[in-house]
Amino acid sequence: MLRLSLIFLVITLVACESDYTPKPMGYFRIGLPEKSYSTLEDNSCNYSFGLNDAASFKEVANRNCWADVVYPDLKATVQLTYYNLKEKDLEGLLKEGQRMAYSHTSVADGMQERFYDNPEKRVYGLVYRMKGHVATSTQFYLTDSTDNFLRGVLYFYSSPNPDSLRDVNEFMQGEIIQMVESLEWKNGLQ
Repeated sequence: MLRLSLIFLVITLVACESDYTPKPMGYFRIGLPEKSYSTLEDNSCNYSFGLNDAASFKEVANRNCWADVVYPDLKATVQLTYYNLKEKDLEGLLKEGQRMAYSHTSVADGMQERFYDNPEKRVYGLVYRMKGHVATSTQFYLTDSTDNFLRGVLYFYSSPNPDSLRDVNEFMQGEIIQMVESLEWKNGLQ
């Protein structure tokens, strides 16, 4: 019994000594995709744009040209909603787009608006960028003012921690700018 107690005591004393050093909190490394684009033309919608080869375009079933641009490795999706202006009121869509973007200002640390104007392609719109702990950091809408209206919202399928998502967020904001600048209406100039 004494021998067993002595062994237990030695194990306890040896086990209690440690070289523990606290480690700083870190974030996982995210590999960003290459910036390689192909023109999205094989869809049934009235728009096309440069799509990153690492993303996929998925039309939403039973919705007229609504689609998701999915970046699976980044857990990011740009949700696109399209309206034919022959069926919807442009002024109402513009107000709704603004309302939805500004609904995030109560939790955002700041917001930037960037006007986009390309008269050659008849593409006009606004890009909203929010900072802070917001559900969506980037939104936009584009129109030709007569026939087409497209709205996009960026979502990440993870907690909206701006520190850990900074690099991915900057990458995705660049992707959205690329979409906006390369967008063309398929019905062309009228």
